[in-house]
Amino acid sequence: MKKIVFLTGAGMSAESGLPTFRGKGGIWDEIDADAVASKSSWYCGRYHDAARRRQQVLDFVNPIRRMILEKSPNKGHETIARFEEIAEVTVITQNGDNYHERAGSTQVLHLHGEALKNCSTLHPYDPIDIDPENPDIHIGDKASDGSQIRPYVIFFGEELDRRIWDKAVQATREADYFVVVGSSLKVFPVADLLDLIKPSCHLVVVDIENVEMPESVCLGHQVHYMQEVASTGLLKLFLEVSLRESRNKQNVK
Repeated sequence: MKKIVFLTGAGMSAESGLPTFRGKGGIWDEIDADAVASKSSWYCGRYHDAARRRQQVLDFVNPIRRMILEKSPNKGHETIARFEEIAEVTVITQNGDNYHERAGSTQVLHLHGEALKNCSTLHPYDPIDIDPENPDIHIGDKASDGSQIRPYVIFFGEELDRRIWDKAVQATREADYFVVVGSSLKVFPVADLLDLIKPSCHLVVVDIENVEMPESVCLGHQVHYMQEVASTGLLKLFLEVSLRESRNKQNVK
């Protein structure tokens, strides 16, 4: 059975009604990322207004968390889950939502954390489940270690969880198909994964916007571009891969 890796970014969940971050009209066009999503904005003990700065982070995260809970996976998420019928699938996502899991995908690696989980300020790589009925974090909410509860997300300036990153690297190296969906490929080290795919790997990009591939990748691989929204492009890809693999099996016989 072939191995397929999907690398998904904010464009993957756009059809579910979630905002993008770096695309046209994305969140970072309107909001200062350093103020609401950086390591320094949370770990700001030297500032006299530390509580206010942390509250800014929570005022940004809490509404997004509620939005994720209110909305649902789209047809694109469901199609990726359907790929498990014909291949070994690993989803590597930059997204904090849980739509891949809710759509049925069973192997999902969240490189940038999970917005619907908490962690402690002292142990940011150990997730804590939340109560979906009361998802907001408040200043003064404490973890079992006594530190302030924070979102289980990777802030700008923080290292990725090495355990998750290593799994993503291994899956990428073994992939027969590597499919980029809704990612700008401007965030590192995530974009570095493209340099790890093997020469025989089929490289596919599904995105309504033009995605500029790293030069090193373009030199080594022919890129199959599908300028479609995720739901449409992924369904077409599913049919293409199903047909190709069916023919391959017949040729082997």
